[in-house]
Amino acid sequence: MHPTAFRIPNLNNPQVRRVLAGLGAEPVTDGDATDSQLDPSFGLPPQDMINALYDIFGSYPRKNVLPYANGFTLTGTTQLAANGIQRPTVPTSADAAHIITHVAGASTGEYTLFLRTDSSDRQLMRIPVHSAAMVGTAELPFKLPKPLLAAPNTTISFEIQDLSGLANDVYLTLWGFKVYRR
Repeated sequence: MHPTAFRIPNLNNPQVRRVLAGLGAEPVTDGDATDSQLDPSFGLPPQDMINALYDIFGSYPRKNVLPYANGFTLTGTTQLAANGIQRPTVPTSADAAHIITHVAGASTGEYTLFLRTDSSDRQLMRIPVHSAAMVGTAELPFKLPKPLLAAPNTTISFEIQDLSGLANDVYLTLWGFKVYRR
Protein backbone atom coordinates (compact mmCIF):
# COMPACT_ATOMS: atom_id res chain seq x y z
CA MET A 1 0.00 0.00 0.00
CA HIS A 2 1.20 3.49 -0.81
CA PRO A 3 2.37 4.99 2.54
CA THR A 4 0.26 8.15 2.23
CA ALA A 5 -2.78 6.66 0.52
CA PHE A 6 -6.24 6.51 2.03
CA ARG A 7 -9.19 4.35 1.08
CA ILE A 8 -12.41 5.61 -0.46
CA PRO A 9 -15.28 3.09 -0.16
CA ASN A 10 -17.06 3.79 -3.49
CA LEU A 11 -14.04 4.36 -5.71
CA ASN A 12 -15.26 1.82 -8.26
CA ASN A 13 -18.38 3.93 -8.87
CA PRO A 14 -17.88 5.67 -12.27
CA GLN A 15 -19.45 8.92 -11.03
CA VAL A 16 -17.09 9.08 -8.03
CA ARG A 17 -14.11 8.35 -10.29
CA ARG A 18 -15.11 11.15 -12.72
CA VAL A 19 -15.48 13.68 -9.89
CA LEU A 20 -12.15 12.70 -8.36
CA ALA A 21 -10.44 12.74 -11.77
CA GLY A 22 -11.83 16.24 -12.27
CA LEU A 23 -10.12 17.23 -9.04
CA GLY A 24 -6.82 15.88 -10.31
CA ALA A 25 -6.86 12.61 -8.36
CA GLU A 26 -4.69 9.83 -9.72
CA PRO A 27 -5.20 6.19 -8.70
CA VAL A 28 -2.36 4.69 -6.66
CA THR A 29 -1.49 1.16 -7.68
CA ASP A 30 0.05 -1.41 -5.39
CA GLY A 31 0.65 -5.00 -6.46
CA ASP A 32 -0.94 -6.58 -3.36
CA ALA A 33 -3.68 -4.00 -2.75
CA THR A 34 -7.18 -5.41 -2.79
CA ASP A 35 -9.01 -2.08 -2.55
CA SER A 36 -8.66 0.91 -4.82
CA GLN A 37 -6.61 3.69 -3.30
CA LEU A 38 -6.10 7.33 -4.11
CA ASP A 39 -3.16 9.66 -3.74
CA PRO A 40 -4.26 12.19 -1.06
CA SER A 41 -2.44 15.06 -2.76
CA PHE A 42 -5.22 15.54 -5.35
CA GLY A 43 -6.25 19.17 -5.66
CA LEU A 44 -2.72 20.28 -4.72
CA PRO A 45 -0.04 21.45 -7.14
CA PRO A 46 2.29 18.69 -8.34
CA GLN A 47 5.69 18.43 -6.69
CA ASP A 48 7.58 19.86 -9.70
CA MET A 49 5.38 22.97 -9.51
CA ILE A 50 5.94 23.22 -5.75
CA ASN A 51 9.69 23.10 -6.41
CA ALA A 52 9.40 25.80 -9.10
CA LEU A 53 7.43 27.97 -6.67
CA TYR A 54 10.23 27.50 -4.15
CA ASP A 55 12.66 28.87 -6.74
CA ILE A 56 10.41 31.90 -7.29
CA PHE A 57 9.28 32.68 -3.74
CA GLY A 58 12.11 31.20 -1.64
CA SER A 59 9.88 28.90 0.43
CA TYR A 60 7.75 25.84 -0.12
CA PRO A 61 4.12 26.85 -0.52
CA ARG A 62 1.49 24.69 1.12
CA LYS A 63 -1.55 26.28 2.73
CA ASN A 64 -1.15 29.50 0.76
CA VAL A 65 -1.70 27.71 -2.58
CA LEU A 66 -5.32 27.16 -3.65
CA PRO A 67 -6.96 25.96 -6.89
CA TYR A 68 -8.12 28.97 -8.90
CA ALA A 69 -9.85 29.84 -12.17
CA ASN A 70 -9.93 33.15 -14.02
CA GLY A 71 -11.04 34.05 -17.52
CA PHE A 72 -13.43 36.02 -19.69
CA THR A 73 -16.76 35.73 -21.48
CA LEU A 74 -17.63 37.39 -24.77
CA THR A 75 -21.44 37.25 -25.01
CA GLY A 76 -24.32 39.66 -25.48
CA THR A 77 -23.01 43.19 -26.06
CA THR A 78 -19.38 41.98 -25.96
CA GLN A 79 -20.02 39.08 -28.37
CA LEU A 80 -17.33 38.46 -30.97
CA ALA A 81 -18.74 39.89 -34.22
CA ALA A 82 -18.66 37.94 -37.48
CA ASN A 83 -15.02 38.06 -38.70
CA GLY A 84 -14.42 40.62 -35.95
CA ILE A 85 -11.61 41.06 -33.43
CA GLN A 86 -11.92 41.49 -29.65
CA ARG A 87 -9.14 42.22 -27.16
CA PRO A 88 -10.26 40.93 -23.75
CA THR A 89 -7.95 41.00 -20.75
CA VAL A 90 -7.65 38.79 -17.68
CA PRO A 91 -6.30 40.69 -14.66
CA THR A 92 -4.55 39.05 -11.74
CA SER A 93 -5.51 40.57 -8.38
CA ALA A 94 -2.98 42.28 -6.12
CA ASP A 95 -3.37 39.74 -3.29
CA ALA A 96 -1.80 36.73 -5.05
CA ALA A 97 -0.03 35.35 -8.11
CA HIS A 98 -1.89 33.02 -10.48
CA ILE A 99 -0.06 29.94 -11.77
CA ILE A 100 -1.93 28.94 -14.94
CA THR A 101 -1.72 25.25 -15.80
CA HIS A 102 -4.73 24.57 -18.07
CA VAL A 103 -6.96 26.39 -20.56
CA ALA A 104 -10.61 25.42 -21.12
CA GLY A 105 -13.38 27.07 -23.05
CA ALA A 106 -16.40 26.90 -25.27
CA SER A 107 -17.65 28.89 -28.23
CA THR A 108 -20.37 28.94 -30.85
CA GLY A 109 -17.80 29.11 -33.68
CA GLU A 110 -14.11 28.87 -34.52
CA TYR A 111 -11.61 31.62 -33.76
CA THR A 112 -7.90 32.32 -33.37
CA LEU A 113 -6.27 33.70 -30.26
CA PHE A 114 -3.03 35.48 -29.50
CA LEU A 115 -1.74 35.94 -25.92
CA ARG A 116 0.66 38.40 -24.35
CA THR A 117 1.55 39.46 -20.83
CA ASP A 118 1.07 43.16 -20.24
CA SER A 119 3.65 43.48 -17.47
CA SER A 120 6.55 42.54 -19.75
CA ASP A 121 4.75 42.88 -23.09
CA ARG A 122 5.96 39.37 -23.89
CA GLN A 123 4.13 37.58 -26.66
CA LEU A 124 3.33 34.03 -25.62
CA MET A 125 3.08 32.84 -29.22
CA ARG A 126 4.61 33.84 -32.54
CA ILE A 127 1.35 33.82 -34.52
CA PRO A 128 -2.35 33.53 -33.58
CA VAL A 129 -3.34 29.94 -32.79
CA HIS A 130 -6.61 28.27 -33.80
CA SER A 131 -8.95 27.71 -30.86
CA ALA A 132 -9.10 23.96 -31.54
CA ALA A 133 -5.31 23.75 -31.03
CA MET A 134 -5.19 25.56 -27.69
CA VAL A 135 -8.55 25.65 -25.95
CA GLY A 136 -9.66 22.45 -24.29
CA THR A 137 -13.10 21.57 -23.00
CA ALA A 138 -14.43 21.37 -19.45
CA GLU A 139 -13.92 17.61 -19.55
CA LEU A 140 -10.53 17.75 -21.26
CA PRO A 141 -8.77 21.08 -20.67
CA PHE A 142 -5.65 21.97 -22.66
CA LYS A 143 -2.58 21.48 -20.43
CA LEU A 144 0.07 24.15 -20.94
CA PRO A 145 3.50 22.65 -21.69
CA LYS A 146 4.89 24.74 -18.83
CA PRO A 147 2.85 26.55 -16.15
CA LEU A 148 2.51 30.29 -16.75
CA LEU A 149 3.12 32.67 -13.82
CA ALA A 150 0.84 35.70 -13.78
CA ALA A 151 2.39 37.89 -11.08
CA PRO A 152 0.13 39.90 -8.74
CA ASN A 153 -1.34 43.06 -10.30
CA THR A 154 -0.62 41.99 -13.87
CA THR A 155 -2.82 41.34 -16.89
CA ILE A 156 -2.86 38.76 -19.66
CA SER A 157 -4.21 40.19 -22.92
CA PHE A 158 -5.87 38.22 -25.69
CA GLU A 159 -6.55 39.10 -29.28
CA ILE A 160 -9.41 36.96 -30.55
CA GLN A 161 -10.49 36.90 -34.19
CA ASP A 162 -13.63 35.15 -35.40
CA LEU A 163 -13.20 32.61 -38.21
CA SER A 164 -16.80 31.40 -38.43
CA GLY A 165 -18.27 34.37 -40.29
CA LEU A 166 -21.07 34.53 -37.71
CA ALA A 167 -21.50 36.23 -34.34
CA ASN A 168 -19.59 34.10 -31.85
CA ASP A 169 -20.01 33.61 -28.07
CA VAL A 170 -16.63 32.81 -26.52
CA TYR A 171 -15.98 31.53 -22.99
CA LEU A 172 -12.39 31.00 -21.83
CA THR A 173 -11.10 29.88 -18.43
CA LEU A 174 -7.51 29.84 -17.20
CA TRP A 175 -7.22 27.10 -14.55
CA GLY A 176 -4.40 26.70 -12.09
CA PHE A 177 -3.42 27.78 -8.61
CA LYS A 178 -3.45 31.06 -6.76
CA VAL A 179 -0.40 31.65 -4.55
CA TYR A 180 -1.19 34.01 -1.68
CA ARG A 181 1.43 35.89 0.25
CA ARG A 182 2.01 34.30 3.62
